[in-house]
Amino acid sequence: MPVLESGQLAAGAKVHALEDAIGSLSSGKEAVAFSNMSMALTIALEIIGVGVGDEVLTLSLNCLSSNSPIKNVGATPVWVDVNPQTATMDTEDAERKITPRTKAIIVYHVAGYLAETERLRAVCDQAGIALIEDANAAFGSQYSNGSNAGSIGDFAVFSFYANRQVNGIEGAALICPNADTAQRARRLRRYGVDENRFRDERGEIDPTADVAEIGYSASMTNVNAACALANLRTLDERMAAVRRNRNLYNNALKNVEGVDLVAALDGTDPANWVMLLLCERRDDLLASLKARGIGSSCLHQPNHIYSGFEGRESSLPGTLHLSQRMIAIPCGWWIDTQTIMQVIQEISASINSLALNTRKS
Repeated sequence: MPVLESGQLAAGAKVHALEDAIGSLSSGKEAVAFSNMSMALTIALEIIGVGVGDEVLTLSLNCLSSNSPIKNVGATPVWVDVNPQTATMDTEDAERKITPRTKAIIVYHVAGYLAETERLRAVCDQAGIALIEDANAAFGSQYSNGSNAGSIGDFAVFSFYANRQVNGIEGAALICPNADTAQRARRLRRYGVDENRFRDERGEIDPTADVAEIGYSASMTNVNAACALANLRTLDERMAAVRRNRNLYNNALKNVEGVDLVAALDGTDPANWVMLLLCERRDDLLASLKARGIGSSCLHQPNHIYSGFEGRESSLPGTLHLSQRMIAIPCGWWIDTQTIMQVIQEISASINSLALNTRKS
């Protein structure tokens, strides 16, 4: 890789090129590259002004990488339920849980399935709070009007982790609402330093350059940016492969008794990196699929069980329903048609075996 040979590994032109490319795909907003999605979310919360005593609405059905930033800035997560048919944030539940302490809603597009972001936008506007799209797995997803995931929130985060649509091995982008906010995000990702003023004409640290707001070590490397840029060039082909895989699953499994497909919202084109199924005998089916060599999982452990969050107690019937029934099966661009057909066959065989065992017992 030329960037490795250049010796310019920690920072460089590839980072700026990636930011420009991501921004052009995000309604012209500015993109700021980060070392990982958790740091991008943390800095978005800091820019909004979220801190000790504040509340942030979020899904419990999520990954720690998405919810830990809330705790890390001193705020309290307020757990919002999901619609168990679509695995999307329950907008009515979110609206009910807004209080005077609420500063933001983080809406996670679960596994690339797009949420009711326009409705949540209206809720946030009415309440005077910020909307952050946690689109870490949704890069390339689109709404029926052609707008992309990440274009509706005040901020949005994309992940470039190794199993995402755009793979940078690791890394993330924060979509910011304007140039001033993006500049602040760039300072905060590098300890609070203004890179345009921090060094003098000799290349030495300028003692007159103040650091008024102390930030983090959260910059993306030139190596990660180069990997992400290389993958970005084939995004259309990757999304076509995802749609092909999703359609194969939909057509083959929609009438299989014993499993239900989590439905994408009407008019959305999700960038599934996994396909979500529901099964009453989830644990039995999961064990059978794993025994057959199918890479399947429960996807998420609801985060509200972790005492470290000290989140507000809440009734989450949809989350409970999903967490007891949901299975994620491979659907990403890297899965070929032959493998998809094998997965379908193994699911059908597992369901038939479980049904047979039920009848015998």
